[in-house]
Amino acid sequence: MKNQNVKGIIALVLVTALSFGVIIGTKTLTAGDNGAAGGSEGTVARELDVSGAEGIEKAVQLEDGSYVVSVVTKGYHGDIRMDVTFDEGKSVVQHLAVTDQSETEGVGSKITEADFLVQFSGVPAPVYLPGMDAAGGAASGEGAETETKEAPQPVEDPVQGAALQDGTYEAYGEPDANGYTYHVAMTVENGAITAVTWDGIGEDGSSKSHLSEIGEYVMTEDGLTWKEQSEALAQTLIENQTLSVFTMDSQGKTDAVSGVSISIGDFISLARQCMEEAAGMTQEAPALQDGTYEAHGEPDANGYTYQVTMTVENGVITAVTWDGIGEDGSSKSHLSEIGEYVMTEDGPTWKEQSEALAQALIENQSLDIFTMDEAGKTDAVSGVSISIGDFVSLAQQCMAQAAGEELPAQTEAAETKEAETEAAGGSSAGQGDGQIDAISGATISSKAVVTGVNAAYQYLQTAE
Repeated sequence: MKNQNVKGIIALVLVTALSFGVIIGTKTLTAGDNGAAGGSEGTVARELDVSGAEGIEKAVQLEDGSYVVSVVTKGYHGDIRMDVTFDEGKSVVQHLAVTDQSETEGVGSKITEADFLVQFSGVPAPVYLPGMDAAGGAASGEGAETETKEAPQPVEDPVQGAALQDGTYEAYGEPDANGYTYHVAMTVENGAITAVTWDGIGEDGSSKSHLSEIGEYVMTEDGLTWKEQSEALAQTLIENQTLSVFTMDSQGKTDAVSGVSISIGDFISLARQCMEEAAGMTQEAPALQDGTYEAHGEPDANGYTYQVTMTVENGVITAVTWDGIGEDGSSKSHLSEIGEYVMTEDGPTWKEQSEALAQALIENQSLDIFTMDEAGKTDAVSGVSISIGDFVSLAQQCMAQAAGEELPAQTEAAETKEAETEAAGGSSAGQGDGQIDAISGATISSKAVVTGVNAAYQYLQTAE
């Protein structure tokens, strides 16, 4: 009798264990399905056939009708894996998650950060980077990746048609990452540009033109030297008397002058300054009136409203603060200070970068020092990696107020923009046109993500 009781207890234990095993196994499989959906909430309704679709590892449709495509694309250092969620219509990106990558830490690895990824939410596919061909942004062929083509754009010439005063004009840039300070000198005679020189001067006083001439600065074995390319740009400007003859892509490269492969952004910027001075278009900055001035932007995609406060005393900017205020009233500066808003483990906090920008403005009393790339990043202030577009725009508004300039009503402008967006069928919360800003210094990684999103989009257009 005792043996029978023992056997009964053992049998009950085994049955119970098996039951738990079945439950746990079922939950694991279900979690695996949902995990394959890119972490999106919802239950998988069906799995799509991805056989033969290059770069597409898995695709599912959730019960709410949305689609999640797991895609792999080639990055700078290796494969980048992403889960892209599209709406029921297969045309609007709802969410993007980078699940695996090996890009450069602190540069390309920023493709995993919210500031970059949030740009994709709510935008129609195909997506593209500034300077790229939006129409060619989608992958061609079933599941195939594509190289999105950059389209060089004509350079604007603000002095075209204006009379130039005779004289010699010079303009200098800020030292670049390699210590070169670029310089353009321009001579105008009888109202025409007759001579132009462009050179880079090193920290030791060496000339980039001279170094390239004697073989100490070599770019290619058989191409034009830096000096020859510089002279070709100068000659083109002299022959055409306008900057509009030049084209420039997002990397500062041109296809307008044969044999020129160097970036021409500094040349264009400095030559423009010389021409504006010759045309009498430059003028002294207006005097600033003492007082405290404020400017506020519109809430961004993360709910932060940026604001700049500026104090002017005796006609000089003496104090500047820039901060982002969240929907709950929290300060981005304070959150970064207490560790609740972290961008990098070892770099300056958001507050420290904000203060560095403010100090640079106070020291220079001008916004001209802040150069920006297409992503709103700058190399003018050491240690600053955040986008500075909002800071420059709002500081400009404060300075305009201090100079007594009348500003257009911001509310009216915002309402007009929102109305235009809605009329175009877009969402005022998103960019509405598929444009994504690249990460500064990580164009290849940014392009890889764009390529992957477009490959996922193209796959859905052909999937049943």
